[in-house]
Amino acid sequence: MNNIQLSKRLNAACEMVSSKSRVADVGTDHGFVPIYLMENHIAEHVVAMDVNEGPLERATIHVKEYGFENEIDIRLSDGLKELLPEEADTLICCGMGGLLMMRILEEGTPREKGIRHMILQPQSDLFGFRKYLHDSKFYIEDEREIFEEGKYYTAMKASTENGVEDPYEKAWELFQAEDSMDRERAFNICHRFGPTLILRRDEVLKNYLEHELELCDKILLKLSENEHSDRMRDIINKKNDISFVLSLYK
Repeated sequence: MNNIQLSKRLNAACEMVSSKSRVADVGTDHGFVPIYLMENHIAEHVVAMDVNEGPLERATIHVKEYGFENEIDIRLSDGLKELLPEEADTLICCGMGGLLMMRILEEGTPREKGIRHMILQPQSDLFGFRKYLHDSKFYIEDEREIFEEGKYYTAMKASTENGVEDPYEKAWELFQAEDSMDRERAFNICHRFGPTLILRRDEVLKNYLEHELELCDKILLKLSENEHSDRMRDIINKKNDISFVLSLYK
């Protein structure tokens, strides 16, 4: 049987999992991520969870086909509700909207469950999602920007542990060296585009920013100042933030 082949965005998420982790995969769908983690000797054990029975039935078939019945537990669960304390040290949550993912984290209390690292890939509401993580002191350790089939995706690894360095503070230090901006704007830029991506001058992020800048210009051409003044102000502020981050690449 051929090895599991994941999409670029899911492969990027799996690359963030530390070796010998015990993983909880929320929203496992067909179970391909857990199988990939076991095939590649990344995880020691995976609890594969989904809120829907149909995908779990297919995941069960796939897990048996690949011979990982003893290493992968299939479990019907709304978020983290059916995960036992200390059963996993790493959470993977991909392929759903940012608002739903925030609800899963809020209700699932990952710290109380013993989760130390979270691999997260929200498909929407990135600004609000990063702000939620930061406000909750789930500090981002790493991020990956992925371009696949004409779309941009972001994967992030966040820590639940105390004593982790806050990349927002490092980014603000960098911003102050380039521009005398206040802390609030600096943090908003990080919420929008990702602190570790900015600090690393990620090339895929650069491509995304250039794409977004073009899109902002096209939108502004279609807006009337009298009819869409608030919308225009938001777009201009976004353009300014994009232009500032792009200036860091020079």
